[in-house]
Amino acid sequence: MNYWNREQECERLFLEGGPFYIVTTENLPWLLFACERDFMDGANMVAVSVHELALRLLADVEMNNHLHFVFEGAYEQVLVFVERFRKMMSRYQLAKGNPSLNRWDIQIKSIDNLKYLRNALLYVFRNPSVAMRNCTPLGYKWSSAQLMFNENLYRYSQGVPYNSLTYREKRLIAHSRELILPDSYRVLDGMILRECFVDYKRAESFFESAYQFFYQLGRKVESDAETARWIGEKILLPNEDVFGIVSAWYNVQKTSLLSTNQRLEAARRMKAELMSNNKQIAQVLRIPIEQVDQFFPVAQ
Repeated sequence: MNYWNREQECERLFLEGGPFYIVTTENLPWLLFACERDFMDGANMVAVSVHELALRLLADVEMNNHLHFVFEGAYEQVLVFVERFRKMMSRYQLAKGNPSLNRWDIQIKSIDNLKYLRNALLYVFRNPSVAMRNCTPLGYKWSSAQLMFNENLYRYSQGVPYNSLTYREKRLIAHSRELILPDSYRVLDGMILRECFVDYKRAESFFESAYQFFYQLGRKVESDAETARWIGEKILLPNEDVFGIVSAWYNVQKTSLLSTNQRLEAARRMKAELMSNNKQIAQVLRIPIEQVDQFFPVAQ
């Protein structure tokens, strides 16, 4: 199948499937996950919360103070997942001595076309590398990115069936009553393996090829800002990425070559399109921070 036929197939799958949603939780001022055990418990809570729902979880990522999910299924089912997960995580946080999550802001945004679905998936997968400069999307342990186009899922065979665990082991995973999960669910070191509850093969089907996926995963930095604006999240792209974007806007090798008017225009675009803060604008455009603060007053 050639490229154009494959693209048409991706479009067909999107139009005949869905609906699709991206779910984001607000960034909390404390750590949801402070250690590896917390992250593993978080994965278990996702697996348990999505269990028995008519939903496909296409992608997920656990960051230390927020999470992102991409779902395929009815909006009402997404709401059920959100409430299940919120309750489980709230009990978990209270047990750790953290505040309740009863008022935890969780946003659900509809995905209306294939472009936005791809961007949402890529945004979720790139989240760790934006937050941590020495982390690659595929190298982050607490994300389904590592499953995408990976024919060497050796960890699956290492796990043991969930239903072979003892009653106590099951309760520790479910953080509540004993649950009967599908026979396909496997557990490694007390964590339900992501490949059991994330439909990564379905997520793969919305990309023309592995090449397209990895190409876009590594290059589409501007789409992160576009996606963040769409879902109402604030992100700060790395300075080196912003240097490249601004240089491409004006076809120059260095931002120091920009005229005064071009710098003012670039500052407005950086604020509106890339959500850059004043410090980043000053650093990238080599404008005194005092001048940038006058241009974009900082609330006291």
